[in-house]
Amino acid sequence: MTGPAVWQLAAIAVAGTLCALTLRRQTPELALVLAIVTAGLLLYRSREALGQAVALLQELAQLAGLTDELLSPLIRTVGIAILVRLAAQLCRDGGMSSAALLLELGGSLAALVVATPLLRAVLELLEELL
Repeated sequence: MTGPAVWQLAAIAVAGTLCALTLRRQTPELALVLAIVTAGLLLYRSREALGQAVALLQELAQLAGLTDELLSPLIRTVGIAILVRLAAQLCRDGGMSSAALLLELGGSLAALVVATPLLRAVLELLEELL
């Protein structure tokens, strides 16, 4: 991601935040919708950087001799973390702290399930070493 792209993301975030703060006084529901739209736009604009990060991880995994069985859970776990963090913060902005907490719990469990092949590989490696 280039410098100008980061500036664009920052400008979108600041503009969305200022608009949401203005709307929050009279129509908090619209402010939340604007926050969701802003987050979606930022995520959409970050897709190129996300793709580059995934490509880098794939290249590093190939150089290290890792299989897709081990790389895929890592990428999926990071994706779950990003999505859960974003959604939980939106829940908090909407005044639903308990929903955010339960979402984070569910995301943690989902990440653990997705990372199971990594845990098995680590256990197999430890067995070989012992």
